[in-house]
Amino acid sequence: MNDIKAFVDAFRDYYEHSGYCKEEEQILPPNDVLEEISRILLHTSCMSEEGRYSSFRVCFLSANSDLLDVYIFSHIHLFETPIEFKPSQLHKLAPALNADMSYLMLDITKKPYTAVGIIAAYTTWVQIMTMEIAAGIRMPRIPNILVKGPEELEACFGETSLVSYHAGECCYFRTDTFTSTFVSRQLENGSRISEGNRLRFLYRLLWYAHKYGHGGHIFIVPSADSCSKLTSYKYKMYGEFPSANGSSKKREKDIYTYANLIAKLTMVDGGVVLTKNLELIGFGVETYVDLTDKKRIDMCFLGHDNKENKSRHFNDNGMRHRACYQFCNEVEGSVAIILSQDGGIEACTKYGGRVVVYDNVGLP
Repeated sequence: MNDIKAFVDAFRDYYEHSGYCKEEEQILPPNDVLEEISRILLHTSCMSEEGRYSSFRVCFLSANSDLLDVYIFSHIHLFETPIEFKPSQLHKLAPALNADMSYLMLDITKKPYTAVGIIAAYTTWVQIMTMEIAAGIRMPRIPNILVKGPEELEACFGETSLVSYHAGECCYFRTDTFTSTFVSRQLENGSRISEGNRLRFLYRLLWYAHKYGHGGHIFIVPSADSCSKLTSYKYKMYGEFPSANGSSKKREKDIYTYANLIAKLTMVDGGVVLTKNLELIGFGVETYVDLTDKKRIDMCFLGHDNKENKSRHFNDNGMRHRACYQFCNEVEGSVAIILSQDGGIEACTKYGGRVVVYDNVGLP
């Protein structure tokens, strides 16, 4: 089907232009192989047992590969008899596969394709304490396809999502939102936080919030005074970004803890407000912005290729999104990050007189 072909084409394009240094064994299989695998996985994704759908990852690494030698937290376990790669077999096997901790290994050297083993990964005590259970350091950096839900696949490198497929449509993630866009420029302008620490904080904050699955929104503003006339705080609370005192390991743990706190605050009704120095001002925030659209906002929705999507408009979105767009329009120098309950992330800011929106933000 052409939609699966588009998914595979996008997977290859994103993967080959991702900038990752790749070993020979990390090269993707031919497109016809990926298409056949994707169709089988798509059929499997629609099979349920007692109302539950499968979620697992498949990879194409050879069972005798040396690539995993560098991953001390991963082990290969081989089936005594390879399992035929077809929906009925995968559906039975899927409960044994944890999408956060394992890959199902495929032998694609001959047909019919078979599942030959499982790569099992585990975490360390330090990672458990800091909740870093989705760090690339734990899951080997292997190209793979994730069965995420009914009619939903994701093309990934390790745990980094590159392209998703859902009900016949492809969605492209962008991982440069906080490093090389108008949003990143706005966050850097007037901040004394280093880029490295800002990215550590933001990536972990958004990852935690995604895992909690509640949704929410975060405003990052030049100062508390810059938005005082447009905000009402149910819970006003000051929180300081972890200081540079102490060892680098302690500072990193402090950043994890602080990011987890802010992620928890997004679960309360209302927004969370931070300064550009990542100081907490308060949460449960209500904004006083005009949602009747009497004042026309000049909007710009940018796609993954930085081309403007002229089919999208201000009123196409829900109240939370529109309030964030209005807020950025009214508070110069601000950034809004919008978290959907389904895991989608948007970021927006005002630049050049327009509110610029980046959709499908991905975490590298």
